[in-house]
Amino acid sequence: MSIRSLAAVIGFVLSACSTGAVDGFANPEGLAGEQQSLEAGEVSLFLDSSLPTIPMDSDTGAVELGMKFRVSVAGTVRGVRFYKGGAQNAGPHRVSLWSRGGAKLAEATSTSETATGWQTVRFAAPINVSAGTTYVVSYYASAGRYGATVGGFNTEKSRGPIRGLASGADGVNGVYRYGGGFPTQGYQNTDYAVDVVFLPSGTEPPPVDPQAPGVPPGLVASAASASAIHLNWGAATDNVGVTAYDVFRDGVKVASTASRTYADTGLVAATAYGYFVKARDAAGNVSAASSTVTATTHANPPSGGFPNASNTGVPAGTQLTPYTGPCTLTVANTVIDSKTVNCDLTIRAAGVVIRNSKINGSVATDENSTGFSFTLTDSHVDAGDRIVTGVGAVNFTAVRVHVEGGNRSMHCWHDCEIRDSYVHGQMTDETGTAHESGIRMGRNVTLRHNTIVCDAPDVPPDAGCSAALTGYGDFAPVENNLVENNYFPGTTGGFCAYGGSSQGKPYSGATNNIRFIGNVFGRGASGRCGYYGAITSFDTSEPGNVWSNNTWEDGTVLPPSN
Repeated sequence: MSIRSLAAVIGFVLSACSTGAVDGFANPEGLAGEQQSLEAGEVSLFLDSSLPTIPMDSDTGAVELGMKFRVSVAGTVRGVRFYKGGAQNAGPHRVSLWSRGGAKLAEATSTSETATGWQTVRFAAPINVSAGTTYVVSYYASAGRYGATVGGFNTEKSRGPIRGLASGADGVNGVYRYGGGFPTQGYQNTDYAVDVVFLPSGTEPPPVDPQAPGVPPGLVASAASASAIHLNWGAATDNVGVTAYDVFRDGVKVASTASRTYADTGLVAATAYGYFVKARDAAGNVSAASSTVTATTHANPPSGGFPNASNTGVPAGTQLTPYTGPCTLTVANTVIDSKTVNCDLTIRAAGVVIRNSKINGSVATDENSTGFSFTLTDSHVDAGDRIVTGVGAVNFTAVRVHVEGGNRSMHCWHDCEIRDSYVHGQMTDETGTAHESGIRMGRNVTLRHNTIVCDAPDVPPDAGCSAALTGYGDFAPVENNLVENNYFPGTTGGFCAYGGSSQGKPYSGATNNIRFIGNVFGRGASGRCGYYGAITSFDTSEPGNVWSNNTWEDGTVLPPSN
C-alpha cells in the first residue's frame, strides 16, 4: 500500500491532540507505577491508560510502524511497547530498535499477548543508547489493524528522560514502511502507538525475585446477561507485590488486569464457560491457577422478539465506505449513509439523517441547543473505552441502533424517541470513579421496544452501573415519559430502572406523567434484575404516573416500588 492509500485509511479522522509536553494520548501524569509491564527503574513514554484515537485502523496491509525518540541521559533500551486494539491485529509481532541511519540494533518477537491493550516485548539483552542521539523503535503488524493518533507528533511528547520527537526536529516522526524494514515514511505526523522501554544509567535493575505469588483466592463467576459473565476474586500474596492477574476462559488466556474484577463479554447465550485466574509479579513470576469456576450465560430474550446484536445496527450485506466529511455537521438535512465514521459527530443543524453506518465515536446534539435535530437508524455506535455518552441529547430519533461503549449508552435530556434498539457493553472504568448507565431519561421521552442493559463491572472504590434506565430530578423535572414494551435482562447495578422520583433532588416533587407499560424484566445474576431489585423511585401517587402490565420473564406480575 502506498502513502496515498494510507492517507485514505486514516486521513479523514480529526485528532484531538494534546499540546502539552507529556503523553500524547492522555493528560499529563506522574512517573510512578502505572505501567504493569515495566520493571523497577524502567520508564516508557506512554501510560497504560493512554489510548490512540483510532484503536484499530481498518488498514490490513503488512506494515512496520515506528517512533523516533531521544533520551536525555544514557542508559539501555530493554524492549518495545505497542498498543493492540483487538485480536485482528494478529500476532506474533516482531519489534526492533534502529539507529537513525537504519542499522538494526536489536530485534525480538512476542511470545505472549493479550487480546487488547499495551503489549511489551523485551530484547534478549539490553542495548546501550546515548543521550541526545535519535533512535527508532518499531513493530511489524503483519495484518495491519494498528492503533493511530493523527497529528500525534505535531508537538514533542516527553516523559521523564524520554522525548518523542516532534515532526521536524529530526525529519518526520510517526514513521512506517509497508512490507517491513526500517520505517522512514510518514503521514500527517501520525503517532502509531509505539513506545520504548528505557532504563537510565545508574538505575539499579530490580533484584532477582524467584518467588511466585500465591494462588488468587475466592474466584466467583456470575452471568450478567446472555453475552457477559462477570468475575471477581481476592488478592493474591507475594513477597514483593502482585502487579497483574491473568484471566483464562476454558484454558485460554483472554485478559490481563491490575484489578480483581473482569467482565467477559461477547459470549454465546445459554452457554457454560470455565474460568481460572493466575497472579503475576513484576519479575514475571506466575502463580499456580486458582480453582476453576463455571458460569452459564443467560438465555436469549423471551419470545417477544426483543432487539439484540443480530437485529440492530448495520444491516447484513451493507457495503461501508470511509466517511470523509466534517465531524461537526452544520448543514441542514445532511445525510450520512453506509459509512464508517471515525470521530464524534456533533449535530449543529436541523434534519440530519444518519443511517446504515458504523460510528466509532458518538452522535450528539448539545443539551442546551435549540433547532438542531437528527435521525439515526440501522446503525452501530461504538463510543469506546472512555467517559462519553454514545447518543444524545435532545431532539433526536433512534431506530434499530446498536450502542456500546462509553459510560452512558444514550441520554435523552428532552424530546426524543428510541425504539427497537439495543444498548449494552458500557466501559470498564479502571479508575473506579465513573457511574455507568444504559439510558438516562429527562422529559418528553419515548422508549419503545428496546433491550436496555447496563453490564459494566463494579470497580472500587465507586465505579459501576447505577441502572439500565436512570432518571433523576437533578436539573429539571423528570416528566412526560413513556417506557413501553422494553426488555431489561438484568444489570450489575442496584436496580434495572429508576422511575424519576428519587428523593433529595432539587426537582424530586415535580415528577409527573411517567408511564411504564408492558415491560419485561429479567432476573439477572441477583435473581432480582438488579442487586437490590427491578424498579425504584416510581411513585404511583404522582400526577399522570402509570404502572401497567409490567412482568418478570416468566409472566409473573411485577409491582411498582414507590
